Amino acid sequence: MGEPIEERATDRAERHLIEGIVSGTFPPNTDLPGERTLSKNLDIARPALREAMQRLSRDGWLDIQQGKPTRIRDYLKDGNLNILAGLLKTDSDLVPNLVPDLLEMWQLLAPQYTASSTRRAPGLIIDLLNSFSHLPDNAEAYAQSMWKLHHMLIAYCDNLVYGLIFNTFKDFYHQLATYYYTNTKHRELARNLWEVMIPSIKALDAETSSQQVSTFISTAAEFWKNITFEQYQKEVFDDPRQIEGKKKEKKTKK
Repeated sequence: MGEPIEERATDRAERHLIEGIVSGTFPPNTDLPGERTLSKNLDIARPALREAMQRLSRDGWLDIQQGKPTRIRDYLKDGNLNILAGLLKTDSDLVPNLVPDLLEMWQLLAPQYTASSTRRAPGLIIDLLNSFSHLPDNAEAYAQSMWKLHHMLIAYCDNLVYGLIFNTFKDFYHQLATYYYTNTKHRELARNLWEVMIPSIKALDAETSSQQVSTFISTAAEFWKNITFEQYQKEVFDDPRQIEGKKKEKKTKK
């Protein structure tokens, strides 16, 4: 097993700046400290810091204007999906609050792209669903398979924007879904969904297939509404089996 990949200075600077903004060290609607001060305090070279600040300006965290101090924007009011992705990577305390909200959004979008793809690519979807009958009975396999299903449903719908939204949360989805499918009941719910979708799609019954997907997401949302952050933190980040699983995953990739 090789040495762990060292975090790039630009990535480290970006992470520290987001953490500072979210924690209130650099409050919204105030000026960011000067580049020289930040470079010294964060122990990051100025070129890497400058690149990170440009990224954060592009994503909506900062307002950079030549000849003026860099201003921290009101990210929750004026931000976009890039802001949300940054929050999910940086502040894990947001997990219990954001997951139900994200699932509510998913529940609004999923019936639309499911209905569209049922009409446009039924054969491909059925082939994918049939391939799931040979899945290993473990959380990782189910998380990946559900991602593949929604990725295909979005790919063959008539709205390309859905894919851009969906892909924003790929890493976050994988972390949460792997945890969700450690529960045998949740894997059973997934199998039931895949099973009932096949005849609906064969019949080109877009209304039924979209309702089936919506009901599944609604059930998942109920689970996330009831879980506490402490429980999630303990089981995902502190459980030695999870840590060991991540080590094996990295080793396999290498």
